[in-house]
Amino acid sequence: MRRKSIFSVIVLGLLIGLWTGAALAEKPILIGAPMPLTGPYASDGEQMKMALEMAVEEQNAAGGLLGRKLEIKFGDVGGLEPEKIKAVGERLIGAGVDVVITGYDDGGVDTKVFGQYDVPYLHGNAMALCTQPVAENPEKYWNCFQYIWNDVGYGVDGAQYLFDVPKEMGWTPPNKNIAVVKVDYAYNIMAADEFVRRVEKKGYKVVVNETTQFGVAEWGPILSKIESAKPSYVTFWNLDPTDAARFMKQFVERFGRTGLNAIVYMQYTPSIPEFHNLAGAAAEGLIWVAGSYEVGPKYEEYKKRWVARYGKEPAGMQAVGPRDAFGIWIQAVQRAGCVDCYREICRLMRESPYDGIIGNYVFFPQDQSTIPGEYLMPYLWNQIWGGKNIPTGPKRFKKADYRKPPWIK
Repeated sequence: MRRKSIFSVIVLGLLIGLWTGAALAEKPILIGAPMPLTGPYASDGEQMKMALEMAVEEQNAAGGLLGRKLEIKFGDVGGLEPEKIKAVGERLIGAGVDVVITGYDDGGVDTKVFGQYDVPYLHGNAMALCTQPVAENPEKYWNCFQYIWNDVGYGVDGAQYLFDVPKEMGWTPPNKNIAVVKVDYAYNIMAADEFVRRVEKKGYKVVVNETTQFGVAEWGPILSKIESAKPSYVTFWNLDPTDAARFMKQFVERFGRTGLNAIVYMQYTPSIPEFHNLAGAAAEGLIWVAGSYEVGPKYEEYKKRWVARYGKEPAGMQAVGPRDAFGIWIQAVQRAGCVDCYREICRLMRESPYDGIIGNYVFFPQDQSTIPGEYLMPYLWNQIWGGKNIPTGPKRFKKADYRKPPWIK
């Protein structure tokens, strides 16, 4: 009888184990996705959503992850308000997600929201405010990864390469004067201030340095200052596509006929699909910089799959960035062999380069942001012509030379 009892217990244990394993295999792995699905950045949010949906569809079609299907839980962070980010974070974690991935959900609180949990958090916020807590307290925020450079990097890159543009354009700047128009938002103001520090050391003079709030409807007063100062370089640092489009439309209305002997540079914002819709022909000749999202054989192959899935081309960096973040996490989980061993997954992400669609991802050990570089995560310079973004640098991505914008007479 004793042998039969022991045998029965063993059989029962095996059956329970098989049942538990089968139940786990049937339970999907949840991905949390906080994104701006409404509000001024909704066109970017739409691309983020489509990128993750296609990534999950393709991964599931290939057998899922560790034998399990993947499923996305979306959360709308609207206009990036801190209270919305906190609420969305609580809801996603409460739903049992095993990773949080976004293009951006920044508001300066993101690391502190998701860093209080154990699941990996991958974001493309490009904000020192998001990576500074990691650098200051790596034991607390070990799970937070920014798969792009910090905002100040735009200032560094702009100061290094903006002054190479005139020679390639065949245009001689009349002076070394610069106008800086920035919004009072960390992502933009930190980049603009770093740019100012560096260009002044090079001997350039900032003759206009204006800080605004979001939602400027009338740019006339600032354009008057630009007209009086006559700078050779007008730089605009404002994430809101509506603000940026209004600026360009009013700029062209003012200087399109009379002319202004200056080039115009923007940080990231023309990457947002809505900008092109709003600015239209006023954007022709504008120079801007963001990630290298539209170049290379991997991107071309990805674009074909995107068009087959959605019937239109990907629009902007957010159609690709979240997909690479997804790949970074997938690679780490596959190497770890488990989806809930969060510290091991984060260790593998930290220590393992990832060859993505738009760059080679290697994280700084100090703050877990991506290391920039032409052969790592490059800054891609563009000029808008014919309603399209034309890559103008670095050299290996270049598709055309710079041309004088229509307001330079």
